[in-house]
Amino acid sequence: MPKINDYLKTIIFGLIIIQIAPFIISNIKNQWLYSLEGRNKIGYICINGTVENAAPYRKSLTNYFKDNSIKAILLKIESPGGAAGSCQALAFDIEQLKKDFPKPIISYTENLCTSGAYEIAAATDHIVATGSAVIGSIGARLMTIFKFQNFLKQYDINCEEISSGIFKNSLSSFSDMTSEQRAMLQSIVDDTYQQLSKEIAHKRHLQMNKIDYWGGGKVFTGQQAYDLKLVDVLGSKTTAINLIKKNIIPSDRKIEWVTPPAKSSFSMFWNDLNEEEEDFDTLETSLFDSFCSAFFKRLQI
Repeated sequence: MPKINDYLKTIIFGLIIIQIAPFIISNIKNQWLYSLEGRNKIGYICINGTVENAAPYRKSLTNYFKDNSIKAILLKIESPGGAAGSCQALAFDIEQLKKDFPKPIISYTENLCTSGAYEIAAATDHIVATGSAVIGSIGARLMTIFKFQNFLKQYDINCEEISSGIFKNSLSSFSDMTSEQRAMLQSIVDDTYQQLSKEIAHKRHLQMNKIDYWGGGKVFTGQQAYDLKLVDVLGSKTTAINLIKKNIIPSDRKIEWVTPPAKSSFSMFWNDLNEEEEDFDTLETSLFDSFCSAFFKRLQI
């Protein structure tokens, strides 16, 4: 009887092996073929939402540009812009990385690429957009300031502000803005707009004397932007991929996408604090500097 049980166990085990063997062999074969098959590694980065911090994107872009095994980069943008300094810095970093480690980088947007996000896209080699995407809004704004003087008066509430310098409380919601303060804030917006316009005109080979057509905060569909030369190609992600293939050798290989590693919120916060560690004497200095920079982040493009 025990021998019969052993025979049955052996038979059942053999049947199980027969059933799963093709799957195991196929899987091993696919893995082996995949390792032998030549592929082009393409870096893939998504910029979603407002850009308030360039550090995470800068780190990924730097890694991709320095990695010789990565042949090109696709930058997927769905953003209305963000902090003026962060967008400008990221655009500058892309241009510098292109010079130091030449390789194709292409931007693609399906729905939204405006203001500072467009400045970033303009720093890449080509911009691909769908015909109905929203493009442009090349301009600058400081912030929206709500004034509560009448509300305070209605409820007999007094508010006193103590500040140093006549411009220190320019953004206050509880005091009237003087003509000098308004002129100062307007000069900030105007200067930022001039910088942005000149950068985009240079990168996109546009004429500054025709800025009224493509600038001034105007928004366009992808088709309209293409007609104004704000966009290079109309199409989809497939169009962007085909454009990448034309710019890499060999172009007939399959693509292996390389994406930034996922990070926890805490690790991202910690890395941001320590990214430029050599520039600060202490962590407290870094935190204080971040706090003081809050005002400048209000300047958005």
